[in-house]
Amino acid sequence: MAGRFWKEAASLIIVGRAANSGLQKCGRHHADYNLLFLKRSQKSRFMPSAFVFPGGVIENSDFSQEWLEVFEKCGYSSEDLYRDFRSNGPLPEMYTNKPIKSLLPEVGFRISAIRETFEECGLLLSSHQQGTILRQPDMREWQEAVHKDSLKFLKFFQEFGGCPAIWQLHEWSNWLTPTKMSSRRFDTIFFITFVESLPELNHDDKEISEIQTSSLSSILKQWNNGDLWLPPPQLYEISRFLQFSHFDTMKSFAQERSKKGLERYLPVRVNTNNGVISILPGDDLYPETPDLYGEEDIQSIDASLEELRQNAQCLHRMELKSRHNCQIAMNISPNNGQVKPADFADLFEDSKL
Repeated sequence: MAGRFWKEAASLIIVGRAANSGLQKCGRHHADYNLLFLKRSQKSRFMPSAFVFPGGVIENSDFSQEWLEVFEKCGYSSEDLYRDFRSNGPLPEMYTNKPIKSLLPEVGFRISAIRETFEECGLLLSSHQQGTILRQPDMREWQEAVHKDSLKFLKFFQEFGGCPAIWQLHEWSNWLTPTKMSSRRFDTIFFITFVESLPELNHDDKEISEIQTSSLSSILKQWNNGDLWLPPPQLYEISRFLQFSHFDTMKSFAQERSKKGLERYLPVRVNTNNGVISILPGDDLYPETPDLYGEEDIQSIDASLEELRQNAQCLHRMELKSRHNCQIAMNISPNNGQVKPADFADLFEDSKL
């Protein structure tokens, strides 16, 4: 149903080792890494002014058969790509609904995430490149050219050699925009990548108005204080990262987890007396057959968030009282080898953000 009810997209979580390599304190949590966030333009039709990970809608050019020639010049056949990227775990619908003759979806979606990252903030993740290194003004011109025409991304590698660094991207999660939340919906695969350092970046001044490289402590303080807005998927994923203190440990986990497939999260909203619950798969309240297309009204329950949590056996939900007041509850084991999100209330009970 992609196309009529939602568009498919790819997003990239970029984890950078902290410059001082020391552990940064976040309540009782410490970490030696930062995350890259982009602020969406206030003119955006979807989630204006939100702080998000780089990414956007896929393009046909991301799945062009011409990419096979690019990878072959770098020493990789189509069989090599299939071996490297097709996992034995559950495949998301966005992988299984592609034409047989198209580029392997695991490759095409990675190209899309890398392209969108280059468009939005100028960070080019490439490999196997030899020869002349382009000057910053030239890269800026290519960034603008790719923003205007996604096919230019393919042309870039055809002209200068090398290929997108798809091996550095690991499958992390899959989120489908809830029904009745927006006129625009996206089925988005989130990849994660790890870099030793982040160079100086340039946002596109069109879709993106600000770039921020932040520790977990900094981004959560700003969210908690109401200084910025993190959409629920970003907030949920950040809470997973709170389970990791070390860059290397997190990188190893992501590499191994990516072999175990993905489960699509379609949040199902429920109105309560004092807020909204965003129900996720495995929760007692999650419907056996969720409404994919918005044909049903949003359910309302005459009870409080706290009462519904107390009466539940299996919890997997986000409880939202406002944009800046959210708790995540999960007492079941995640599927596909994932890690549980940390509960903000427990994590920060000893310190104010």
